[in-house]
Amino acid sequence: MDAQEPSAACREVILEWSTLSELADFAERRLSYGNSDGGFGVIYPEGLDEYDIEVEGIRIPTGSLLIYGWAFASPPGYEVLVDEKLYLGTLRDVLWERGLIAGAERVAALLNGQSQFSS
Repeated sequence: MDAQEPSAACREVILEWSTLSELADFAERRLSYGNSDGGFGVIYPEGLDEYDIEVEGIRIPTGSLLIYGWAFASPPGYEVLVDEKLYLGTLRDVLWERGLIAGAERVAALLNGQSQFSS
């Protein structure tokens, strides 16, 4: 599968999560997540374990996230490194569009440096 454009990959991964309101909490806590339905998710650098780093050779630079989709497809889908701010901006927009205003405001605070997020 061709590589996704970064903002499109962010939007697709976000919209594949069943409970969008949880994603603001995940972003604040910098928690990686993934679903088993189609294999969509986000991996923060802190979400990598020793096996991922040493055996799989996965590297995620500071300030970036690894976005993946269609992980269980044949052939597998995509993995895209994206700037964390791009992901957060997309998440804020999706939450706002879906009427999840409190979550969108929490993510906006992350982008504005008013929370634990810093880059």
